[in-house]
Amino acid sequence: MTRTPTLPYDDRSMWRRLVSRSHPDAGGDHELFIWTVATRDAICGGELGSEIPRRGRGERAPRSRKASTSSVAECIPFEGDLFFEVLTACVLATAEGIDDPYSFLLRQVADCYPSEDGPLHDQQCRGASYRSLAAIGHQVGMSKGERVQWYRIAETILLSQPHAGHILSRLKGQAA
Repeated sequence: MTRTPTLPYDDRSMWRRLVSRSHPDAGGDHELFIWTVATRDAICGGELGSEIPRRGRGERAPRSRKASTSSVAECIPFEGDLFFEVLTACVLATAEGIDDPYSFLLRQVADCYPSEDGPLHDQQCRGASYRSLAAIGHQVGMSKGERVQWYRIAETILLSQPHAGHILSRLKGQAA
């Protein structure tokens, strides 16, 4: 029996490539994209995201006395399986189907481009911090209920930290 050399079924890079190629913004089909992500989750059983610490609802991340940048525990659950450009396109596509103020906020990432190196490049694979999302909500005058809805939208579309930072800087620039 002949064997074809291939990577294992749970290889992160292969899943990343398959998911990004099946995405509608990359020329794929919407149903195929959804099926691909569901199949990946079923086959790998969430193993591909095991390095990312996750909190259950109601749990709080321990706070340290030192002021620091947002830690992974304070960020939305995020699996950076897609290229930054594809994530940006997903954010913009979502903006078309929701109401303001959320649509307005998401449209701000239209000119958010990937970083090739440095700290911003590292943040591209990290979910937006709840602190950044709250700052955005406060900047546009959201109520507590609206901010909670904003968090849920960010979790659903996998808003990254550079996206959140870009939205916040655009809002502050418009306020000045």
